[in-house]
Amino acid sequence: MDWIDKLGKITKTYEGNNTTHVKWNVTVIPKAYEEVKEIINLANKEKLSIYPYCFNSHHIGPQIKVDIGLNLSNFNQILEISEEDLYVTSQSCIKVEELFSLLRAKGLFLPALFEGSLGGLLGTNFPTIFSSFYGYPKNLVLMAKIITGDGIIVKSGGKTAKFSSGYKLHKVISGSLGWLGIYLETTLKLYPSPETIVTIKTNNVELMSKYRPVSIIYERNERNEESSYVLFLGFNKVIRDIEKELGAKAEERLYRLNYEGDNVISIHVTRGKEIEEIKKVYNYVKVERANCILGTGYCRLIVKDFNHIDELRRNVNGYVVVERGEYSGDYWGFKSETMKKLKQALDPSNILSPNLF
Repeated sequence: MDWIDKLGKITKTYEGNNTTHVKWNVTVIPKAYEEVKEIINLANKEKLSIYPYCFNSHHIGPQIKVDIGLNLSNFNQILEISEEDLYVTSQSCIKVEELFSLLRAKGLFLPALFEGSLGGLLGTNFPTIFSSFYGYPKNLVLMAKIITGDGIIVKSGGKTAKFSSGYKLHKVISGSLGWLGIYLETTLKLYPSPETIVTIKTNNVELMSKYRPVSIIYERNERNEESSYVLFLGFNKVIRDIEKELGAKAEERLYRLNYEGDNVISIHVTRGKEIEEIKKVYNYVKVERANCILGTGYCRLIVKDFNHIDELRRNVNGYVVVERGEYSGDYWGFKSETMKKLKQALDPSNILSPNLF
């Protein structure tokens, strides 16, 4: 009996994938956590590789090929909402925008927005339009149920922010792209919903200004034309007063970060230095579009090619990551001994997305 037959005894198998940045031979769509555990245990025993995903829409890093595509899309339910203690517990494949809207309808506010799954948001730890004020996605995580690469289901953290002791695995694996472990369920911190959330296009507001904006998104195109979008939340009367002072119209909409693009790089710099550093990028690579979330240290750029990436890395005060595209060099621009040690501890057989880092 080969490994595909053994896999079929755990759960139904489907055709693999050969069309995106990640390729795999066989797809499985488990319906229970126990099936996920059995699949991972089989992979360890048979020396197989696994790529976990919900929608496979935001792969970061080099193209990889694995044996099993672990589709977790069945795990998409909200499990608990506490209006009193201000938290929500959800499975990882719920869409973040759906969760955001549902909570707002209940008078609750999740300060994170992402065109993808909750697991994808935490796996990438991309800053969102709320991150300047509320922190990166991992800062919202109170507790999580995680399965590691050696098939152990772990519950880490607690439902209130008072939890502080112990090894914070629920935060450690955020940003590891599923390489260190897989989020199954997550409990996130919530806030009372603001009366209104608006965006104003203006270049006349700074992040630390008297207007107390929640976020400023800076855009720059290939012609070096600059735009700034300022996010405010609060009471309608206050927003109207800000409109009058700025002489600009507020729109009741949220700025949408564009995560698309064939060739994408990001720069990670000291918070507050985003504009200063992104201007350097234009001296080395051909940029089609760029945006920065000021105060997060993160800027994302769609570029025409990856020529001169090494030169760019030598001249930017931070590090440069090739997020997407065919690149022959080092995608990450840094090495982490801590990540290696965590990998050895959590996934000693290296079954989760090998060769990603």
